[in-house]
Amino acid sequence: MEQVSPERRHTRVKKINLVQISRFDEKGFRADLATGRTLDISRGGMRLELHHPLPLRSIVGVSLAFGDRIIDISGTVVYLEVLDHERCAMGIQFSDLAPEAGKLIDEAVANVTKDSAV
Repeated sequence: MEQVSPERRHTRVKKINLVQISRFDEKGFRADLATGRTLDISRGGMRLELHHPLPLRSIVGVSLAFGDRIIDISGTVVYLEVLDHERCAMGIQFSDLAPEAGKLIDEAVANVTKDSAV
């Protein structure tokens, strides 16, 4: 369940959450809007699945559903991976994580880690 590698600073857990991704152009206007799901998440970022890739190094806004809460996070697309002919995975590195968003992510990671230890 839990994954920590030498280059990661935060515990990453497999967690499925619905997300809406907005990509912004160089002038700050929304250029793309997509819906997908997280595959894993940590305080530093997430791996998510979408039906079409967004350009590498794109600045994105992520609206992430946590139960009955929706948190908004900004980040950057740091890697792309083709899963099959209909789906791709992307790594999003968070930037300027608000304290409330960080707390919700920490709680989700702790709950998954606790559940996997039982």
